[in-house]
Amino acid sequence: MYAAVSYVVKVSLYMALRQARSVEHRECDEAMRRIAGLGVKKRARLLQRAESLYNGIRVGPDDLPHEGTVHVGSSTVAPHWRRGHFRMQPCGHGKLERKLIFVAPMLIHASQLKEDIPASKPYRAGGKRGI
Repeated sequence: MYAAVSYVVKVSLYMALRQARSVEHRECDEAMRRIAGLGVKKRARLLQRAESLYNGIRVGPDDLPHEGTVHVGSSTVAPHWRRGHFRMQPCGHGKLERKLIFVAPMLIHASQLKEDIPASKPYRAGGKRGI
């Protein structure tokens, strides 16, 4: 239960930020809209498929694809997004106190990119697709 509440609080705090990114996806609504003009067989097939679809909001920056891999030393490192996260930041006298801060998403190894920053994968909130 703690993990679920913590996740909801983190998403809520992220959405309160000015630079927060969210994109609405209405897959279920679009499927139901297409049903109107279909025949019996196609309508039944689409209704069956629509049971697994849902409307949602994709939140946060996207990850880079695994293309553009660069060799550094003996390991392979690709440019990628480090996801935003919350952390307890030491502060105060002697750094004995803690405050909750949001560490913004950032592009790792951006200097290795030779092109524009490609589109990234969305965060997917929620556990089950049918909910």
